[in-house]
Formats: sequence, structure tokens, C-alpha cells
Amino acid sequence: MKKYILIILILLSPLTAFLQADNLTSPLISIVPRPTQIVPGRGNFTFSAQTVFAVESQEQAVIARNFIDLFTRAAGITPALNVGREEGQVRFVTDSSLKSEAYLLEITPEQILIKASDTKGFFYALQSIRQLLPAAIESEQPVRNVDWRVPAMTVQDEPRFGFRGLLLDPVRCFIPKKNVLRIIDCMAMLKINKLHFHLTDDNGWRIEIKKYPRLTEIGAWRVDRTDVPFHSRRNPERGEPTPIGGFYTQEDIREIVAYAADRQIEVIPEIDVPAHSNSALAAYPQLACPVVKDFVGVLPGLGGRNSEIIYCAGNDSVFTFLQDVFDEILELFPSRYIHVGGDEARKTNWEKCPLCQKRMKKQRLANEEDLQGYFMKRISDYLRKKGREVIGWDELTNSSFLPEESI
Repeated sequence: MKKYILIILILLSPLTAFLQADNLTSPLISIVPRPTQIVPGRGNFTFSAQTVFAVESQEQAVIARNFIDLFTRAAGITPALNVGREEGQVRFVTDSSLKSEAYLLEITPEQILIKASDTKGFFYALQSIRQLLPAAIESEQPVRNVDWRVPAMTVQDEPRFGFRGLLLDPVRCFIPKKNVLRIIDCMAMLKINKLHFHLTDDNGWRIEIKKYPRLTEIGAWRVDRTDVPFHSRRNPERGEPTPIGGFYTQEDIREIVAYAADRQIEVIPEIDVPAHSNSALAAYPQLACPVVKDFVGVLPGLGGRNSEIIYCAGNDSVFTFLQDVFDEILELFPSRYIHVGGDEARKTNWEKCPLCQKRMKKQRLANEEDLQGYFMKRISDYLRKKGREVIGWDELTNSSFLPEESI
């Protein structure tokens, strides 16, 4: 037995020595998502006021400044930045052999060398360094007595998936702009590159449309039912106060989109049609089917029967309205993708609506599912003519009129 214990101890001794290396006496190395390869080194690199970043271009400088700002805010130090010069302890070197978004990160006690083929790769390398730093780097105020060091190592990394997305819903519960920006920061740190921004639904219209001001004057606000669980909230009544809500001005949206772009994130807006539209119809009830007699308000919860109130597919004014809305959306969002929803459209009112039935007969549509297909195709064709690709929920596949090239 002693012989076997001795053999085990001999085999474990190199591992023990390895674990006692300087860079592993701190918490275990953790980078999320897990890189393709990590090779630990010895020692640590320490950031200080004397640290210099050396980048090759102004494009790289934008990325480096965003990272340096973390130290200015949390550490009270501002490392220098050299553009177009090689002198520095943190160096950016373009390596065209690497794939887009991939990077090679070499950290030694003397320097940090970052290699990538594009700005995305350099950015993601800095996010890995950010995760290796003490958690205090995320502080909004300078923190004293912190050793701003990262363990020596070599990291090779490239994404497994090109589309890495997060859906953000400020409709059910409005999210102030400053919180959206903070969420974008967290996305960037985790190398998430698509923000699906769900801006309209039954429970609120969250984006300013200048041609239709009532969308935010009326559609952005709802009654207060916060004392009741969401699924149990009764619908609004005419004349009730509507204190709950909020919206983003077009200037807010421009700031959000630019902030995200600086962090390699594409913001994809969602304007939900033809259902999930009570907030728009509360502002412009003439866009609902004429058979709707109930009061249309912004829903504080699931809505029950009121969730059946959707845009009228037989009314040409609906398409004029939506095209106007999307025209303003396209000016604000440079994303190649526009999300148009298409989910959970109850056809109860379409079945009774003379305008919808007339449209079905004129277009020779077999049923209301095909009418939704017609609706979505008409919107999708308009957006494609504007040079955008259309995304929708899986219910788009229910119709034989599935818009071409939809995702």
C-alpha cells in the first residue's frame, strides 16, 4: 500500500508545483465563453498609470480607449495610448491568417500581445482580459488598494457561432436607457454580438415615431396593475390614469445603436405585426377591424379577449401606417435585419371582418392563415426593397405565403 501511495505522490508532484505557480494562487482562470485553448504561464502582468497601449490605427484606438476607460473609472488611472507606434506594454498586431472575430492573446509579466485580423478580434481579446482582471474593474467609482493584474497565459479563441444573440424586452417592463447601455456592456464582455430589441407589443410602444406622435403619447403608457401578477391583471377601462411606462426618443435610439456598435454589437429592432399591437391600436383604433367594439387600451397583462384585437388585414391604411413606421425605423437602425414578429395572431376578428373577408376573396386566399401570410409578405417585400432582411417568429411557417428569404 505504501508503495502505491508513493507512486501517486510522485505522479502528483508536478501538478502540485504547477498549481503553486504565481498566477494560479488566485482564483482559477475563468473566461466566458470558454476559449478554444488556454495555456497558463508564470507570473502576472500588472496594469498601472505607466502602462502604454500601442495600436496600429484609429479604428483600433476606439476599442482601446473603451477598455482604458474602465481603468479611468474604476482605478483612477489612465494608461497612455500610442497610435501608429509599436512602443507599449499592450500591443495590437494585425494577423491576417486569423479568422474574423478570432484572436491570439499572449500575456507575460512584461507585456501583453494581441493578434487579430479585424477590430472584432481585438475587441474580444480585451474582453477576455477584462474578465481576468479583479471584479472591481466594473466599479463606477475609483477603488483603492487593488492590484490590477492578470495571470500570464496564452489564449487562442474564435467563436463557434456567428450569431450570438440576446433578446431584450423593455415592453412588459420599461428599461431606462442607462440600464440598456449597461446591459450592452455586459453583452460585450460575454462576446454576444446581436441585440434583439423588442420595442412594441400589447403592453407598450417604446420608440418615438415622429409621424405618429400618439404612439408614444398614448401607446407608451398603461394603467397601474402592479399589485397583481402579470397573467391575472384585468384590462384597462376608458378614462383610467396611465402612469406606467416610458419610451425611447429617436436620439436615445441613436445613442444606443452607436454605443452597441462601438462594442461590436448589432441592434436588431422588432416591430411586432399583425398581433401584439394593442399599444398601437390604443393610439390609432381605426387601424383595428371595424367589428371591434370594445375599448382598445394598452394592456397591463395578457389581455384575455383583448389580445384578439390585431391590425386589420383588409384595411390599406394599416399598410400605409406600417410602411411609414418602418421608414423611420430603417433610418435609426443600420442593421441588415428587421424583426417583424408574426406570432400569436388570433384570427377571431378577421373571420368576422368584412374588409378582411373582401381581401381574402380578392387575393383568392384559402383561409385566415393565408391572409396572415399575405400580410407578412406585403410588409416583408417592402422591407426587402429597402435592402433589409426579414426575421420573424416560427408562426410565419403556418402559411403557404411564407415571405421569401425570411429567417
